Amino acid sequence: MDGLQGVQEELEKWLIPLIEINGGRKPRIVHYQIYSKLNSLMENRGSIFEKCYPISFPLAQKMLAFSYKFPSSFGQWDPVKLSEGDVMKPPQSYGNSVFPVIHRQYIYFFSSKENRETFMKNPIKYICQPKPKPTVPVKIAIVGPPKSGKTTVAKKFASMYGLLRLSIGDAMRLVLNNQPESQLALMLKQHLQKGLTVPDALAIQALDVALMNHVCNTTGPPYPEHDSSQILAIKKCCYEQHINAIRTYYTKEHQNWCVIDAFRSKWWVWNKVLQEVQVVVKEIQIYLERIREGKAASIAGLCITPEELQHRLGEFGQYCPVSLAEKGELVDCSVTSSLQFAAEFQGHYYKMASQGELDKFLSRPEVYVSPLAPHPLPPSDMLPKKLTPAEVTASFPVSAQMHGCCPVTYLDGKQRYEALVPGNIEYSAKYKEKIYVFESEEKLLKFMRLPEKYWNLKLPLKRPPVKEPLLLTALPLPGYLEQAIATSLIKALNEVGCLKPKFPFLSVKKTALLFVACHLKAHNPRIPEPTRQAYRRKLAQFVEHCQLVPYLGAAMAGPYKEPQHRPLGLDDSLQTFLSLRDAGPGFA
Repeated sequence: MDGLQGVQEELEKWLIPLIEINGGRKPRIVHYQIYSKLNSLMENRGSIFEKCYPISFPLAQKMLAFSYKFPSSFGQWDPVKLSEGDVMKPPQSYGNSVFPVIHRQYIYFFSSKENRETFMKNPIKYICQPKPKPTVPVKIAIVGPPKSGKTTVAKKFASMYGLLRLSIGDAMRLVLNNQPESQLALMLKQHLQKGLTVPDALAIQALDVALMNHVCNTTGPPYPEHDSSQILAIKKCCYEQHINAIRTYYTKEHQNWCVIDAFRSKWWVWNKVLQEVQVVVKEIQIYLERIREGKAASIAGLCITPEELQHRLGEFGQYCPVSLAEKGELVDCSVTSSLQFAAEFQGHYYKMASQGELDKFLSRPEVYVSPLAPHPLPPSDMLPKKLTPAEVTASFPVSAQMHGCCPVTYLDGKQRYEALVPGNIEYSAKYKEKIYVFESEEKLLKFMRLPEKYWNLKLPLKRPPVKEPLLLTALPLPGYLEQAIATSLIKALNEVGCLKPKFPFLSVKKTALLFVACHLKAHNPRIPEPTRQAYRRKLAQFVEHCQLVPYLGAAMAGPYKEPQHRPLGLDDSLQTFLSLRDAGPGFA
Protein backbone atom coordinates (compact mmCIF):
# COMPACT_ATOMS: atom_id res chain seq x y z
CA MET A 1 0.00 0.00 0.00
CA ASP A 2 2.90 2.34 0.70
CA GLY A 3 4.24 1.61 -2.78
CA LEU A 4 0.87 2.33 -4.40
CA GLN A 5 0.62 5.59 -2.48
CA GLY A 6 4.01 6.66 -3.79
CA VAL A 7 3.07 5.78 -7.39
CA GLN A 8 -0.20 7.71 -7.07
CA GLU A 9 1.58 10.82 -5.83
CA GLU A 10 4.08 10.60 -8.68
CA LEU A 11 1.27 10.29 -11.25
CA GLU A 12 -0.58 13.25 -9.75
CA LYS A 13 2.60 15.29 -10.02
CA TRP A 14 2.56 14.64 -13.78
CA LEU A 15 -1.22 15.34 -13.99
CA ILE A 16 -1.97 11.75 -15.02
CA PRO A 17 -5.54 10.90 -13.90
CA LEU A 18 -6.22 8.03 -11.52
CA ILE A 19 -8.94 5.44 -12.24
CA GLU A 20 -10.03 3.21 -9.36
CA ILE A 21 -11.80 -0.14 -9.94
CA ASN A 22 -13.06 -2.43 -7.15
CA GLY A 23 -11.53 -5.84 -7.86
CA GLY A 24 -13.47 -7.56 -5.10
CA ARG A 25 -16.68 -7.86 -7.13
CA LYS A 26 -17.66 -10.55 -9.62
CA PRO A 27 -15.33 -10.95 -12.62
CA ARG A 28 -17.95 -9.92 -15.18
CA ILE A 29 -18.66 -6.71 -13.24
CA VAL A 30 -14.96 -5.96 -13.00
CA HIS A 31 -14.59 -6.58 -16.75
CA TYR A 32 -17.48 -4.22 -17.46
CA GLN A 33 -16.03 -1.46 -15.27
CA ILE A 34 -12.61 -1.79 -16.89
CA TYR A 35 -14.15 -1.60 -20.37
CA SER A 36 -16.44 1.35 -19.62
CA LYS A 37 -13.71 3.41 -17.93
CA LEU A 38 -10.82 2.61 -20.24
CA ASN A 39 -12.61 2.30 -23.59
CA SER A 40 -12.62 6.04 -24.27
CA LEU A 41 -8.91 6.22 -23.45
CA MET A 42 -8.11 3.40 -25.87
CA GLU A 43 -10.24 4.80 -28.69
CA ASN A 44 -8.82 8.30 -28.26
CA ARG A 45 -5.31 7.15 -27.37
CA GLY A 46 -3.66 9.66 -29.69
CA SER A 47 -5.32 12.59 -27.89
CA ILE A 48 -5.02 11.54 -24.26
CA PHE A 49 -2.73 14.46 -23.39
CA GLU A 50 -4.40 16.99 -25.70
CA LYS A 51 -6.34 19.85 -24.10
CA CYS A 52 -9.26 21.70 -25.69
CA TYR A 53 -11.00 24.77 -24.31
CA PRO A 54 -14.52 25.74 -25.44
CA ILE A 55 -15.06 29.49 -25.78
CA SER A 56 -17.83 31.81 -26.97
CA PHE A 57 -18.11 33.08 -30.51
CA PRO A 58 -17.43 36.79 -29.64
CA LEU A 59 -14.33 35.81 -27.67
CA ALA A 60 -13.09 33.75 -30.59
CA GLN A 61 -13.51 36.75 -32.90
CA LYS A 62 -11.55 38.99 -30.52
CA MET A 63 -8.72 36.47 -30.18
CA LEU A 64 -8.47 36.18 -33.95
CA ALA A 65 -8.64 39.95 -34.42
CA PHE A 66 -5.73 40.56 -32.01
CA SER A 67 -3.76 37.53 -33.30
CA TYR A 68 -3.77 36.02 -29.84
CA LYS A 69 -4.88 32.79 -31.52
CA PHE A 70 -4.89 31.81 -35.18
CA PRO A 71 -7.59 30.37 -37.44
CA SER A 72 -7.14 26.69 -38.16
CA SER A 73 -6.58 25.28 -41.63
CA PHE A 74 -10.26 24.33 -41.66
CA GLY A 75 -11.39 27.95 -41.50
CA GLN A 76 -15.14 28.06 -40.85
CA TRP A 77 -15.59 24.38 -41.73
CA ASP A 78 -16.80 22.00 -39.04
CA PRO A 79 -14.06 19.29 -38.86
CA VAL A 80 -16.51 16.69 -37.52
CA LYS A 81 -19.08 17.25 -40.29
CA LEU A 82 -16.27 17.31 -42.82
CA SER A 83 -15.13 13.86 -41.68
CA GLU A 84 -18.73 12.64 -42.13
CA GLY A 85 -18.69 13.65 -45.78
CA ASP A 86 -20.23 17.13 -45.59
CA VAL A 87 -18.83 19.20 -48.47
CA MET A 88 -20.95 22.35 -48.14
CA LYS A 89 -19.35 25.24 -46.29
CA PRO A 90 -21.43 26.62 -43.41
CA PRO A 91 -22.35 30.34 -43.34
CA GLN A 92 -19.83 32.78 -41.90
CA SER A 93 -22.16 34.50 -39.39
CA TYR A 94 -23.84 31.93 -37.24
CA GLY A 95 -23.70 34.08 -34.09
CA ASN A 96 -24.84 32.07 -31.09
CA SER A 97 -25.14 28.85 -33.15
CA VAL A 98 -21.36 28.62 -33.71
CA PHE A 99 -19.35 26.77 -31.06
CA PRO A 100 -15.59 27.60 -31.16
CA VAL A 101 -12.88 25.55 -29.46
CA ILE A 102 -9.23 26.40 -28.73
CA HIS A 103 -6.76 23.61 -29.43
CA ARG A 104 -3.10 24.50 -29.08
CA GLN A 105 -2.72 27.87 -30.83
CA TYR A 106 -5.66 27.45 -33.23
CA ILE A 107 -9.41 28.03 -33.08
CA TYR A 108 -11.86 25.56 -34.60
CA PHE A 109 -15.55 26.21 -35.26
CA PHE A 110 -18.40 23.70 -34.90
CA SER A 111 -22.05 23.76 -35.90
CA SER A 112 -23.38 22.01 -32.77
CA LYS A 113 -22.43 21.25 -29.20
CA GLU A 114 -22.43 17.53 -29.98
CA ASN A 115 -19.80 18.01 -32.69
CA ARG A 116 -17.71 20.16 -30.34
CA GLU A 117 -17.78 17.47 -27.64
CA THR A 118 -16.86 14.80 -30.19
CA PHE A 119 -13.87 16.87 -31.33
CA MET A 120 -12.68 17.55 -27.76
CA LYS A 121 -12.53 13.81 -27.04
CA ASN A 122 -10.12 13.10 -29.90
CA PRO A 123 -8.91 16.26 -31.67
CA ILE A 124 -5.95 14.55 -33.36
CA LYS A 125 -8.32 12.27 -35.29
CA TYR A 126 -10.07 15.22 -36.93
CA ILE A 127 -7.01 17.45 -37.35
CA CYS A 128 -5.16 14.81 -39.38
CA GLN A 129 -7.93 14.39 -41.96
CA PRO A 130 -7.55 15.98 -45.43
CA LYS A 131 -8.19 19.69 -45.44
CA PRO A 132 -11.42 21.01 -46.97
CA LYS A 133 -11.58 21.40 -50.72
CA PRO A 134 -12.27 24.74 -52.45
CA THR A 135 -15.55 26.38 -51.57
CA VAL A 136 -18.22 26.03 -54.25
CA PRO A 137 -21.17 28.42 -54.52
CA VAL A 138 -24.34 26.36 -54.35
CA LYS A 139 -27.19 27.20 -56.74
CA ILE A 140 -30.27 24.97 -56.58
CA ALA A 141 -33.54 25.33 -58.49
CA ILE A 142 -36.37 23.42 -56.77
CA VAL A 143 -39.21 22.64 -59.19
CA GLY A 144 -42.47 20.90 -58.32
CA PRO A 145 -46.26 21.16 -58.22
CA PRO A 146 -48.04 23.16 -55.50
CA LYS A 147 -47.73 21.79 -51.96
CA SER A 148 -44.99 19.32 -52.94
CA GLY A 149 -42.52 20.63 -50.32
CA LYS A 150 -40.41 23.10 -52.35
CA THR A 151 -40.51 25.82 -49.68
CA THR A 152 -39.77 23.34 -46.88
CA VAL A 153 -36.61 22.10 -48.59
CA ALA A 154 -35.52 25.66 -49.47
CA LYS A 155 -35.99 26.85 -45.89
CA LYS A 156 -33.99 23.90 -44.61
CA PHE A 157 -31.07 24.80 -46.86
CA ALA A 158 -31.33 28.44 -45.79
CA SER A 159 -31.32 27.58 -42.08
CA MET A 160 -28.56 24.96 -42.16
CA TYR A 161 -26.16 26.42 -44.72
CA GLY A 162 -27.06 30.11 -44.84
CA LEU A 163 -28.19 29.94 -48.47
CA LEU A 164 -30.52 32.58 -49.78
CA ARG A 165 -34.07 31.32 -50.33
CA LEU A 166 -35.53 33.16 -53.27
CA SER A 167 -38.74 32.72 -55.26
CA ILE A 168 -40.23 34.77 -58.08
CA GLY A 169 -42.66 36.34 -55.61
CA ASP A 170 -39.80 37.22 -53.25
CA ALA A 171 -37.85 38.80 -56.09
CA MET A 172 -40.79 40.98 -57.19
CA ARG A 173 -41.51 42.07 -53.59
CA LEU A 174 -37.83 43.00 -53.22
CA VAL A 175 -38.04 45.28 -56.26
CA LEU A 176 -41.36 46.79 -55.15
CA ASN A 177 -40.16 47.46 -51.58
CA ASN A 178 -36.55 48.54 -52.13
CA GLN A 179 -36.76 50.18 -55.57
CA PRO A 180 -40.34 51.49 -55.79
CA GLU A 181 -39.47 54.32 -58.21
CA SER A 182 -37.55 52.21 -60.70
CA GLN A 183 -38.97 51.53 -64.15
CA LEU A 184 -39.16 47.80 -63.39
CA ALA A 185 -41.18 48.42 -60.20
CA LEU A 186 -43.59 50.74 -62.03
CA MET A 187 -44.18 48.14 -64.75
CA LEU A 188 -44.79 45.47 -62.11
CA LYS A 189 -47.30 47.70 -60.29
CA GLN A 190 -49.07 48.41 -63.56
CA HIS A 191 -49.83 44.72 -64.07
CA LEU A 192 -50.55 43.91 -60.41
CA GLN A 193 -52.97 46.81 -59.87
CA LYS A 194 -55.00 45.61 -62.84
CA GLY A 195 -55.14 42.10 -61.42
CA LEU A 196 -53.05 40.71 -64.27
CA THR A 197 -50.30 38.11 -64.18
CA VAL A 198 -46.81 39.56 -64.38
CA PRO A 199 -45.19 38.59 -67.73
CA ASP A 200 -42.27 36.16 -67.58
CA ALA A 201 -39.86 38.75 -68.98
CA LEU A 202 -40.53 41.18 -66.09
CA ALA A 203 -40.41 38.38 -63.51
CA ILE A 204 -37.00 37.29 -64.80
CA GLN A 205 -35.73 40.88 -64.63
CA ALA A 206 -36.88 41.08 -61.00
CA LEU A 207 -35.07 37.83 -60.26
CA ASP A 208 -31.86 39.17 -61.83
CA VAL A 209 -32.09 42.28 -59.63
CA ALA A 210 -32.60 40.14 -56.50
CA LEU A 211 -29.58 37.97 -57.32
CA MET A 212 -27.37 41.06 -57.60
CA ASN A 213 -28.16 42.03 -54.01
CA HIS A 214 -25.73 40.20 -51.71
CA VAL A 215 -27.97 40.77 -48.68
CA CYS A 216 -31.19 39.78 -50.43
CA ASN A 217 -33.53 40.44 -47.53
CA THR A 218 -36.62 39.02 -49.16
CA THR A 219 -39.00 38.67 -46.24
CA GLY A 220 -41.06 41.72 -47.19
CA PRO A 221 -44.39 42.73 -45.60
CA PRO A 222 -46.84 40.06 -44.43
CA TYR A 223 -48.51 39.29 -47.76
CA PRO A 224 -51.48 36.88 -47.51
CA GLU A 225 -51.00 33.24 -48.45
CA HIS A 226 -53.04 31.95 -51.40
CA ASP A 227 -53.92 28.41 -50.37
CA SER A 228 -57.49 28.13 -51.61
CA SER A 229 -58.42 25.11 -53.72
CA GLN A 230 -59.07 27.34 -56.75
CA ILE A 231 -55.64 28.99 -56.58
CA LEU A 232 -53.90 25.63 -56.07
CA ALA A 233 -55.79 24.17 -59.03
CA ILE A 234 -54.62 27.05 -61.25
CA LYS A 235 -51.03 26.64 -60.05
CA LYS A 236 -51.11 22.90 -60.66
CA CYS A 237 -52.51 23.44 -64.16
CA CYS A 238 -49.73 25.91 -64.99
CA TYR A 239 -47.14 23.51 -63.58
CA GLU A 240 -48.36 20.62 -65.70
CA GLN A 241 -48.48 22.87 -68.76
CA HIS A 242 -44.85 24.00 -68.55
CA ILE A 243 -42.99 21.26 -66.65
CA ASN A 244 -42.26 19.10 -69.71
CA ALA A 245 -40.53 21.95 -71.53
CA ILE A 246 -38.55 22.89 -68.41
CA ARG A 247 -37.49 19.27 -67.80
CA THR A 248 -36.44 18.84 -71.42
CA TYR A 249 -34.38 22.05 -71.33
CA TYR A 250 -32.41 21.19 -68.19
CA THR A 251 -31.95 17.55 -69.22
CA LYS A 252 -30.65 18.50 -72.66
CA GLU A 253 -28.70 21.66 -71.86
CA HIS A 254 -27.25 20.98 -68.41
CA GLN A 255 -27.93 17.29 -67.62
CA ASN A 256 -28.63 18.24 -64.01
CA TRP A 257 -32.29 17.25 -63.59
CA CYS A 258 -32.82 15.16 -60.44
CA VAL A 259 -36.21 13.68 -59.51
CA ILE A 260 -37.17 13.37 -55.83
CA ASP A 261 -40.23 11.45 -54.62
CA ALA A 262 -42.17 14.11 -52.70
CA PHE A 263 -44.71 11.54 -51.44
CA ARG A 264 -42.16 10.28 -48.91
CA SER A 265 -41.70 11.84 -45.46
CA LYS A 266 -40.15 15.29 -45.18
CA TRP A 267 -37.12 13.81 -43.40
CA TRP A 268 -36.54 11.34 -46.24
CA VAL A 269 -36.98 14.09 -48.83
CA TRP A 270 -34.51 16.35 -47.05
CA ASN A 271 -31.89 13.60 -46.68
CA LYS A 272 -32.28 12.62 -50.33
CA VAL A 273 -31.99 16.21 -51.58
CA LEU A 274 -28.98 16.86 -49.35
CA GLN A 275 -27.33 13.66 -50.56
CA GLU A 276 -27.77 14.64 -54.22
CA VAL A 277 -26.45 18.15 -53.60
CA GLN A 278 -23.46 16.83 -51.64
CA VAL A 279 -22.53 14.52 -54.54
CA VAL A 280 -22.60 17.35 -57.07
CA VAL A 281 -20.69 19.76 -54.82
CA LYS A 282 -18.04 17.11 -54.17
CA GLU A 283 -17.63 16.52 -57.91
CA ILE A 284 -17.16 20.25 -58.47
CA GLN A 285 -14.62 20.49 -55.63
CA ILE A 286 -12.61 17.56 -57.00
CA TYR A 287 -12.72 19.16 -60.45
CA LEU A 288 -11.42 22.52 -59.15
CA GLU A 289 -8.68 20.87 -57.10
CA ARG A 290 -7.39 18.70 -59.98
CA ILE A 291 -7.50 21.55 -62.49
CA ARG A 292 -5.56 23.78 -60.09
CA GLU A 293 -2.91 21.05 -59.84
CA GLY A 294 -2.65 20.76 -63.62
CA LYS A 295 -4.25 17.31 -63.76
CA ALA A 296 -7.10 15.98 -65.87
CA ALA A 297 -10.51 16.19 -64.20
CA SER A 298 -13.90 14.63 -64.86
CA ILE A 299 -16.57 17.10 -66.04
CA ALA A 300 -19.57 14.90 -65.22
CA GLY A 301 -22.25 16.86 -63.36
CA LEU A 302 -20.75 20.30 -64.13
CA CYS A 303 -23.79 21.50 -66.17
CA ILE A 304 -21.76 21.99 -69.35
CA THR A 305 -23.97 22.93 -72.28
CA PRO A 306 -23.64 21.28 -75.71
CA GLU A 307 -22.44 24.60 -77.18
CA GLU A 308 -19.63 24.92 -74.62
CA LEU A 309 -18.67 21.29 -75.14
CA GLN A 310 -18.45 21.74 -78.91
CA HIS A 311 -16.44 24.96 -78.52
CA ARG A 312 -13.82 23.40 -76.20
CA LEU A 313 -13.43 19.94 -77.71
CA GLY A 314 -9.82 18.79 -78.05
CA GLU A 315 -8.03 17.59 -81.17
CA PHE A 316 -9.86 14.23 -81.07
CA GLY A 317 -13.32 15.75 -81.28
CA GLN A 318 -15.83 13.30 -79.86
CA TYR A 319 -13.65 10.24 -80.52
CA CYS A 320 -12.14 8.40 -77.55
CA PRO A 321 -8.37 9.19 -77.41
CA VAL A 322 -7.66 6.18 -75.15
CA SER A 323 -9.22 3.64 -77.54
CA LEU A 324 -7.40 5.22 -80.48
CA ALA A 325 -4.05 5.17 -78.67
CA GLU A 326 -4.22 1.66 -77.21
CA LYS A 327 -6.29 -0.28 -79.76
CA GLY A 328 -6.24 1.90 -82.84
CA GLU A 329 -10.04 1.98 -82.77
CA LEU A 330 -12.18 4.96 -83.80
CA VAL A 331 -14.82 4.97 -81.06
CA ASP A 332 -17.32 7.74 -81.77
CA CYS A 333 -18.75 9.00 -78.46
CA SER A 334 -21.17 11.45 -80.10
CA VAL A 335 -23.87 8.77 -80.12
CA THR A 336 -24.69 9.87 -76.56
CA SER A 337 -24.91 13.39 -75.16
CA SER A 338 -23.96 12.21 -71.66
CA LEU A 339 -20.75 13.58 -70.14
CA GLN A 340 -20.41 10.71 -67.65
CA PHE A 341 -17.11 9.64 -69.25
CA ALA A 342 -15.82 13.08 -70.27
CA ALA A 343 -12.80 14.94 -68.87
CA GLU A 344 -10.96 18.25 -69.15
CA PHE A 345 -7.22 18.57 -69.64
CA GLN A 346 -5.28 21.75 -70.43
CA GLY A 347 -8.47 23.66 -71.19
CA HIS A 348 -9.91 21.11 -73.65
CA TYR A 349 -12.64 18.52 -73.32
CA TYR A 350 -12.24 14.82 -74.23
CA LYS A 351 -14.90 12.10 -74.29
CA MET A 352 -14.13 8.48 -73.44
CA ALA A 353 -15.92 5.26 -74.35
CA SER A 354 -16.33 3.82 -70.82
CA GLN A 355 -15.29 4.17 -67.19
CA GLY A 356 -12.14 2.13 -67.80
CA GLU A 357 -10.91 4.49 -70.50
CA LEU A 358 -11.81 7.50 -68.33
CA ASP A 359 -9.75 6.17 -65.41
CA LYS A 360 -6.75 5.64 -67.68
CA PHE A 361 -7.06 9.16 -69.10
CA LEU A 362 -7.35 10.76 -65.65
CA SER A 363 -4.24 8.95 -64.41
CA ARG A 364 -1.98 9.74 -67.43
CA PRO A 365 -3.67 12.24 -69.76
CA GLU A 366 -0.45 13.46 -71.40
CA VAL A 367 0.19 10.12 -73.16
CA TYR A 368 -3.19 10.23 -74.94
CA VAL A 369 -3.07 13.78 -76.33
CA SER A 370 -0.65 15.63 -78.55
CA PRO A 371 2.31 15.51 -78.82
CA LEU A 372 2.70 12.08 -77.15
CA ALA A 373 -0.41 10.44 -78.64
CA PRO A 374 0.70 7.50 -80.85
CA HIS A 375 -2.19 7.81 -83.33
CA PRO A 376 -3.55 11.21 -84.40
CA LEU A 377 -7.18 11.47 -85.44
CA PRO A 378 -7.56 11.24 -89.26
CA PRO A 379 -8.97 14.25 -91.14
CA SER A 380 -12.75 14.57 -91.18
CA ASP A 381 -12.98 13.44 -94.83
CA MET A 382 -11.08 10.24 -93.93
CA LEU A 383 -13.43 9.22 -91.12
CA PRO A 384 -16.21 6.65 -91.68
CA LYS A 385 -19.73 8.02 -91.80
CA LYS A 386 -23.01 6.23 -91.28
CA LEU A 387 -25.57 6.49 -94.10
CA THR A 388 -29.34 6.22 -94.06
CA PRO A 389 -31.18 4.16 -96.71
CA ALA A 390 -32.26 7.41 -98.38
CA GLU A 391 -28.64 8.62 -98.61
CA VAL A 392 -27.56 5.30 -100.09
CA THR A 393 -30.30 5.52 -102.71
CA ALA A 394 -29.47 9.14 -103.50
CA SER A 395 -25.81 8.24 -104.13
CA PHE A 396 -26.71 6.45 -107.41
CA PRO A 397 -24.87 5.59 -109.68
CA VAL A 398 -22.30 4.82 -106.95
CA SER A 399 -22.99 1.24 -105.86
CA ALA A 400 -22.04 -0.66 -102.73
CA GLN A 401 -18.64 -2.30 -102.60
CA MET A 402 -18.22 -6.11 -102.67
CA HIS A 403 -21.48 -6.41 -104.63
CA GLY A 404 -23.44 -5.57 -101.49
CA CYS A 405 -21.82 -8.26 -99.32
CA CYS A 406 -20.86 -7.51 -95.70
CA PRO A 407 -17.06 -6.98 -95.48
CA VAL A 408 -16.95 -7.60 -91.71
CA THR A 409 -18.69 -10.97 -91.96
CA TYR A 410 -16.46 -11.96 -94.88
CA LEU A 411 -13.14 -11.11 -93.18
CA ASP A 412 -14.13 -12.42 -89.74
CA GLY A 413 -15.25 -15.63 -91.49
CA LYS A 414 -11.67 -16.10 -92.79
CA GLN A 415 -12.75 -15.08 -96.31
CA ARG A 416 -14.53 -18.36 -96.91
CA TYR A 417 -17.20 -18.90 -99.54
CA GLU A 418 -19.86 -19.37 -96.83
CA ALA A 419 -18.99 -15.97 -95.28
CA LEU A 420 -20.23 -14.03 -98.33
CA VAL A 421 -23.46 -12.73 -96.78
CA PRO A 422 -25.55 -9.97 -98.40
CA GLY A 423 -25.75 -6.76 -96.38
CA ASN A 424 -28.80 -4.80 -95.27
CA ILE A 425 -29.23 -1.27 -96.63
CA GLU A 426 -30.38 -0.20 -93.14
CA TYR A 427 -26.77 -0.61 -91.97
CA SER A 428 -24.63 1.35 -94.42
CA ALA A 429 -21.50 3.47 -94.16
CA LYS A 430 -19.29 5.61 -96.36
CA TYR A 431 -15.51 5.49 -96.15
CA LYS A 432 -13.00 6.97 -98.57
CA GLU A 433 -15.82 7.84 -100.99
CA LYS A 434 -16.95 4.20 -101.08
CA ILE A 435 -20.20 2.74 -99.77
CA TYR A 436 -20.37 -0.45 -97.72
CA VAL A 437 -23.45 -2.40 -96.62
CA PHE A 438 -23.43 -4.62 -93.52
CA GLU A 439 -25.33 -7.61 -92.24
CA SER A 440 -26.28 -6.11 -88.85
CA GLU A 441 -25.74 -3.07 -86.65
CA GLU A 442 -23.06 -4.95 -84.72
CA LYS A 443 -21.05 -5.44 -87.92
CA LEU A 444 -21.57 -1.78 -88.84
CA LEU A 445 -20.20 -0.60 -85.47
CA LYS A 446 -17.21 -2.90 -85.88
CA PHE A 447 -16.45 -1.35 -89.26
CA MET A 448 -16.80 2.17 -87.81
CA ARG A 449 -14.16 1.30 -85.19
CA LEU A 450 -11.67 -0.37 -87.57
CA PRO A 451 -12.38 0.84 -91.11
CA GLU A 452 -8.80 0.29 -92.30
CA LYS A 453 -9.11 -3.41 -91.48
CA TYR A 454 -12.21 -4.05 -93.57
CA TRP A 455 -12.37 -1.49 -96.35
CA ASN A 456 -10.09 -2.89 -99.08
CA LEU A 457 -11.16 -6.54 -99.46
CA LYS A 458 -11.29 -8.47 -102.75
CA LEU A 459 -14.11 -10.84 -103.62
CA PRO A 460 -13.34 -14.35 -104.91
CA LEU A 461 -14.02 -15.19 -108.54
CA LYS A 462 -16.72 -17.63 -107.56
CA ARG A 463 -19.59 -15.97 -105.71
CA PRO A 464 -22.90 -17.30 -104.39
CA PRO A 465 -25.83 -16.98 -106.81
CA VAL A 466 -28.15 -14.07 -106.34
CA LYS A 467 -31.09 -15.01 -104.17
CA GLU A 468 -34.34 -14.12 -105.94
CA PRO A 469 -37.76 -14.27 -104.29
CA LEU A 470 -39.91 -17.28 -105.19
CA LEU A 471 -43.69 -17.53 -104.80
CA LEU A 472 -44.84 -20.16 -102.34
CA THR A 473 -47.48 -21.46 -104.75
CA ALA A 474 -44.81 -22.03 -107.41
CA LEU A 475 -43.09 -24.69 -105.30
CA PRO A 476 -43.68 -28.40 -105.95
CA LEU A 477 -46.10 -30.19 -103.62
CA PRO A 478 -43.44 -31.52 -101.15
CA GLY A 479 -41.79 -28.08 -101.00
CA TYR A 480 -45.13 -26.35 -100.51
CA LEU A 481 -46.03 -28.71 -97.68
CA GLU A 482 -42.62 -28.17 -96.08
CA GLN A 483 -42.80 -24.37 -96.21
CA ALA A 484 -46.52 -24.00 -95.42
CA ILE A 485 -47.83 -26.67 -93.05
CA ALA A 486 -44.75 -28.57 -91.91
CA THR A 487 -44.98 -27.46 -88.28
CA SER A 488 -48.71 -28.10 -87.96
CA LEU A 489 -48.41 -31.48 -89.68
CA ILE A 490 -45.54 -32.55 -87.40
CA LYS A 491 -47.63 -31.69 -84.32
CA ALA A 492 -50.62 -33.67 -85.66
CA LEU A 493 -48.50 -36.71 -86.55
CA ASN A 494 -46.80 -36.60 -83.16
CA GLU A 495 -50.15 -36.66 -81.35
CA VAL A 496 -51.57 -39.46 -83.48
CA GLY A 497 -48.39 -41.46 -82.86
CA CYS A 498 -48.64 -40.98 -79.09
CA LEU A 499 -52.41 -41.62 -78.90
CA LYS A 500 -52.64 -44.47 -81.48
CA PRO A 501 -56.43 -44.04 -81.96
CA LYS A 502 -58.78 -46.72 -83.39
CA PHE A 503 -62.32 -45.56 -84.25
CA PRO A 504 -65.04 -48.24 -83.98
CA PHE A 505 -65.69 -50.09 -87.24
CA LEU A 506 -62.93 -48.14 -89.10
CA SER A 507 -59.44 -49.25 -90.04
CA VAL A 508 -56.40 -47.90 -88.22
CA LYS A 509 -55.23 -46.09 -91.38
CA LYS A 510 -58.55 -44.31 -91.92
CA THR A 511 -58.74 -43.42 -88.23
CA ALA A 512 -55.28 -41.84 -88.33
CA LEU A 513 -56.11 -39.88 -91.48
CA LEU A 514 -59.34 -38.55 -89.95
CA PHE A 515 -57.51 -37.60 -86.73
CA VAL A 516 -54.78 -35.67 -88.62
CA ALA A 517 -57.38 -33.87 -90.79
CA CYS A 518 -59.45 -32.81 -87.77
CA HIS A 519 -56.31 -31.75 -85.85
CA LEU A 520 -55.19 -29.52 -88.76
CA LYS A 521 -58.64 -27.91 -88.88
CA ALA A 522 -58.72 -27.37 -85.11
CA HIS A 523 -55.32 -25.60 -85.10
CA ASN A 524 -55.42 -23.67 -88.38
CA PRO A 525 -54.71 -20.00 -87.56
CA ARG A 526 -56.24 -18.80 -90.84
CA ILE A 527 -59.80 -19.91 -90.19
CA PRO A 528 -62.16 -18.03 -87.81
CA GLU A 529 -61.95 -18.78 -84.10
CA PRO A 530 -65.54 -20.14 -83.83
CA THR A 531 -64.77 -22.67 -86.57
CA ARG A 532 -61.58 -23.74 -84.80
CA GLN A 533 -63.51 -24.18 -81.54
CA ALA A 534 -66.09 -26.37 -83.31
CA TYR A 535 -63.40 -28.61 -84.75
CA ARG A 536 -61.69 -28.87 -81.37
CA ARG A 537 -64.93 -30.14 -79.85
CA LYS A 538 -65.29 -32.64 -82.70
CA LEU A 539 -61.68 -33.76 -82.18
CA ALA A 540 -62.31 -34.29 -78.46
CA GLN A 541 -65.45 -36.34 -79.25
CA PHE A 542 -63.51 -38.33 -81.86
CA VAL A 543 -60.82 -39.20 -79.30
CA GLU A 544 -63.51 -40.14 -76.77
CA HIS A 545 -65.11 -42.57 -79.25
CA CYS A 546 -61.69 -44.03 -80.08
CA GLN A 547 -61.22 -44.84 -76.39
CA LEU A 548 -64.36 -47.05 -76.40
CA VAL A 549 -62.52 -49.93 -78.07
CA PRO A 550 -59.83 -50.44 -75.38
CA TYR A 551 -62.35 -49.71 -72.60
CA LEU A 552 -64.90 -52.27 -73.75
CA GLY A 553 -62.17 -54.82 -74.47
CA ALA A 554 -60.94 -54.58 -70.90
CA ALA A 555 -64.38 -54.35 -69.24
CA MET A 556 -65.98 -57.27 -71.13
CA ALA A 557 -63.10 -59.73 -70.63
CA GLY A 558 -63.94 -62.93 -68.75
CA PRO A 559 -67.25 -64.80 -68.24
CA TYR A 560 -70.71 -63.36 -68.77
CA LYS A 561 -72.04 -61.09 -66.01
CA GLU A 562 -75.58 -60.20 -65.10
CA PRO A 563 -76.56 -56.51 -65.69
CA GLN A 564 -76.57 -55.77 -61.96
CA HIS A 565 -72.96 -56.99 -61.66
CA ARG A 566 -71.55 -55.06 -64.62
CA PRO A 567 -69.41 -51.86 -64.14
CA LEU A 568 -71.32 -48.60 -64.01
CA GLY A 569 -71.71 -47.08 -67.49
CA LEU A 570 -70.73 -50.23 -69.37
CA ASP A 571 -74.10 -50.64 -71.01
CA ASP A 572 -74.16 -46.98 -72.14
CA SER A 573 -70.67 -47.28 -73.60
CA LEU A 574 -71.67 -50.46 -75.41
CA GLN A 575 -74.79 -48.83 -76.81
CA THR A 576 -72.70 -45.84 -78.04
CA PHE A 577 -70.22 -48.26 -79.63
CA LEU A 578 -72.93 -50.14 -81.55
CA SER A 579 -74.56 -46.89 -82.69
CA LEU A 580 -71.37 -45.86 -84.47
CA ARG A 581 -71.59 -48.79 -86.93
CA ASP A 582 -73.67 -46.78 -89.38
CA ALA A 583 -73.18 -43.21 -88.05
CA GLY A 584 -69.38 -42.95 -88.49
CA PRO A 585 -67.23 -40.14 -87.04
CA GLY A 586 -69.53 -37.40 -88.34
CA PHE A 587 -66.93 -34.99 -89.79
CA ALA A 588 -68.18 -32.46 -92.33
